[in-house]
Amino acid sequence: MFELRWVCMAACLWALIGVGCDRPSSHRAESGLVASPEKIEFGLSAVGVSKTMKVRLVNQGRAAFTVHGATATLPNVEVLPFESFELKAGGERELEVRFTPDVEGSVQGMLDVLTDADNAGKDGVAHLGVAGQGVKAWVEVKTAQIDFGNVELGTVAVRELVVRNPTRVESPVRLDIDGADADEFGSSDAGAAFTLKPGEQRALQLSFRPERLGSAQGLARVGVCPTCEPVVVTLAGAGIASKLEVTPLRVDFGRVALGAVAEERITIRNLGTEPMSWGGVNLLDNVSGAFRVVSAPTVSGNVLAPGAVVEVRVGFSPTASGPVREARLELDVRPLGTSNPGPKVALLGEGGTSCVVLQPDPLDFGVVAEGMSATRDVQVINRCRNDVLLSDLKLNTKKGGYFLLTQAPTSLPIPMGQTATVPITFMPRAGVGGGEAELVARLLNGRSTSTEVVKVVGTGKVFSPCQYRVEPARVEFGNVPVGSEVTLAVGVRNVGSSECYLAGMQIAEGSDEAFRADKTGNTVLQPGQRALLLARFKPGAEGEFSGIAEGWVNHPSNGHLTAQLHGRGVQGCFSVQPTNLDFGVTRLTCGPKERELVVYNKCAGPTTLVGLGLDGDASDFKVSHGFLFPQVLAANSVSRVKVTYEPQGDGDDAAAMRFDLGTGTPYTVGLVGKGVLKNEQTDQFVQQSLSKVDVLFLVDNSGSMMDEQQNLGQNFAAFLTHAANTGVDYHIAVTTTGLERSSGGWAMCPGGAEGGENGRFFPVDNSSPRIITPTTPAADSVFARNTNVGVCHWNEQGLEAMYRALADPLVYNVDDPRTPQVLDGNSGFLREEAKLAVIALSDEEDFSPQPVSFYETFLLGLKGGDRSKVVFSAIVGPGDLSVCPKASSSGSRYIQLAQDTGGVVENICTPNWADSLEKISENAFGPNRTFPLSETPSDPSRIVVKVDGVEVKTGWVYDRNTNTLVFDSETAPPPGASVDITYPVGC
Repeated sequence: MFELRWVCMAACLWALIGVGCDRPSSHRAESGLVASPEKIEFGLSAVGVSKTMKVRLVNQGRAAFTVHGATATLPNVEVLPFESFELKAGGERELEVRFTPDVEGSVQGMLDVLTDADNAGKDGVAHLGVAGQGVKAWVEVKTAQIDFGNVELGTVAVRELVVRNPTRVESPVRLDIDGADADEFGSSDAGAAFTLKPGEQRALQLSFRPERLGSAQGLARVGVCPTCEPVVVTLAGAGIASKLEVTPLRVDFGRVALGAVAEERITIRNLGTEPMSWGGVNLLDNVSGAFRVVSAPTVSGNVLAPGAVVEVRVGFSPTASGPVREARLELDVRPLGTSNPGPKVALLGEGGTSCVVLQPDPLDFGVVAEGMSATRDVQVINRCRNDVLLSDLKLNTKKGGYFLLTQAPTSLPIPMGQTATVPITFMPRAGVGGGEAELVARLLNGRSTSTEVVKVVGTGKVFSPCQYRVEPARVEFGNVPVGSEVTLAVGVRNVGSSECYLAGMQIAEGSDEAFRADKTGNTVLQPGQRALLLARFKPGAEGEFSGIAEGWVNHPSNGHLTAQLHGRGVQGCFSVQPTNLDFGVTRLTCGPKERELVVYNKCAGPTTLVGLGLDGDASDFKVSHGFLFPQVLAANSVSRVKVTYEPQGDGDDAAAMRFDLGTGTPYTVGLVGKGVLKNEQTDQFVQQSLSKVDVLFLVDNSGSMMDEQQNLGQNFAAFLTHAANTGVDYHIAVTTTGLERSSGGWAMCPGGAEGGENGRFFPVDNSSPRIITPTTPAADSVFARNTNVGVCHWNEQGLEAMYRALADPLVYNVDDPRTPQVLDGNSGFLREEAKLAVIALSDEEDFSPQPVSFYETFLLGLKGGDRSKVVFSAIVGPGDLSVCPKASSSGSRYIQLAQDTGGVVENICTPNWADSLEKISENAFGPNRTFPLSETPSDPSRIVVKVDGVEVKTGWVYDRNTNTLVFDSETAPPPGASVDITYPVGC
């Protein structure tokens, strides 16, 4: 794009020169100075830290002028020195202006450019505005001391020092190490300054490599600016001469239930050729009393012979909830004749509930009609650091009905981070009323055994036969493009004068798989009240699809209610996007919400739109458009339709919007929303286990990207850091920002598409595996080849390439039917149950045709609107290009989408690709830390966060820009955790 613009400018300049030849010589040509920007806005800047911006001076006149100099009226603003220069017609030159605030607060002034340009003032001065605001920068370091413990001479121990920028400005940070034994401590981050963005934190790696016996002391100084007092962290360690192997050196029992006992083994081996003295073990710093030595060996003659192995067993039995203060187990083993201290093993643990959680507790069936049954699930969530065994399930009925285990109670292994389901059925006894039972589960976690109990309750009630109506009896989804999804509602309304018991609604077995719905819970319908099942239709191919929605009510002969479901998958040149509009929660006192639809007629000829209508809860939705029916839509045209949602009452609303093309079957868009009266909102989430993640890289294949592609490919191991640590099942694919084949020139692109992948995974010719998985041989080499996409293209359209890669026909087909290449489709990459992570790499802005909001809606639609399963990250040109001169432009569209989805934004000029990719890896493969709120809090200071029912007051922040709650990396909820966020809402 950059080169194309210069070609156009050159052509225009040549035309101007030609015209200029005919200008009458009696007319004096004038010069004209134009500055961009006209006002230099430095924004927030850290006190004592310089911030530089560039001002472009352009001669838009026809005569030359001279710039003699430039000065600022503010003492803390300076122009980098330059020699006077002449600007001819059309010429331009950049000046660098530096702002170094001395104190906090706003400053405003002028930048005076001394020039003889005709449009300058009489005094020969052109005035530009300058403004900025000084903000105090500092970093937060919570650790005051780092103790490396005993480390064998010549070996290296590594610890982390976490620094965080809690301010509103970027903070430069510099780590220096000094002290009496500074030569034994080190860090790859020391000596060179780096920058922390607002709210960003970084874990600095500190190392201790003892060269001398005995204790060592050092200091880590974390500084922000030359005049700021640094934060000092004390470093300590001890060098020991030992040929011992102690495994492990750190025993973390994890979370252990109160009253339970966990045991671990510590193995000591003498790997040397000389005997060592053995004096047993000592338990130190055991303030809590929760740790104990279960067994320690008695060694003959108190001598550990060469090659000998001994084992120590330690136990942990917490008596109080919460983390237990760390204890140490000292091993009294050393070379004969020496007095060096023996190694110490750190002991850690946490008391509380078991790391296996059963929820809900209690399991409350509510009211169930006598003569009917209800089934609900207990979720068994494994938050331990290892697999556990669920065994000896028992359900003991106490009173009031029959409580049954739906499945036979068998031993059930639950992998780390995964969830198992225990279905329980309740059948009330006639005339008894309330019922109560207990679910008892025995859990085996390594060497720890605990028992969990869940209370189960329900109430039986006699209901009069239910009088109901299914609304509608047949749900017609109409035409839906293959791969798109439409949500419509099946309603059950109580039309009688007494209560109805509805035993849930669902999609019936045997229905086509294109129909999905989340099963509704059991409920009691008051007279006139309605319950909705939101049915989703997502055709995977062309053709007719049918299904049944079903439910049960209390009626002796008509208790099984059904509704027919029908839809058609189509592929054609007419479409409407998005096919679902979810207005979310709307307060009745806050006025309507408005959304937009785009109608595409990509046909070669005109298409006639016969009509546009609504059915369902049509009174809550209003459509505005400029159509006059019959409306002829021109070939390759785009039209826009606005939909307004203004709920008339409290509760869920759903409608179908029908686009009638006169073919007998309309194209359908689903409309859903919920009206509420309350002044407080609670958003509920369940932390994903992240067992599967699909990752798509968008790699710029323009002429300036050669080094960046190589850096990306060479640091694949850094990107997989968190995937390897958590055992994630990943799919990784690459496509380019090019949609059309390169026209040729000085460079060609490999892969078989000549730079025009058009969303197809690279390489299109299948010269290497196009989808990388944990079983791909030499995955790092494959990724390096797949990211070496070439440098032949000039029209960067990364977001559109992403859309085409994950949309029909590519996403569902092994082969792209539109191209001559074979097996060039993207089938097999996108998994419905997996999290989707998209990562863009570009030094240029995105030039895709649709607004960023379109691509955000598309990504969310792939995951049913679940924001926790979608993240977009970007390594692009920053907003301030002065810190990245080699970027052609800022990737503002990529940055916007990353911010909207809680992704990571890194500078394309990053000096540390491994560090940048590790951050993106944590975001893609680590636990979800970003939770988007459904509404905007009226007072963020009143946000209440609960994780598994326990209020969490620290370790998270509210981001106003994205309306999300973001946890720190150390405090992110574990897999399976329930997260409740409550806050006041306004309009």
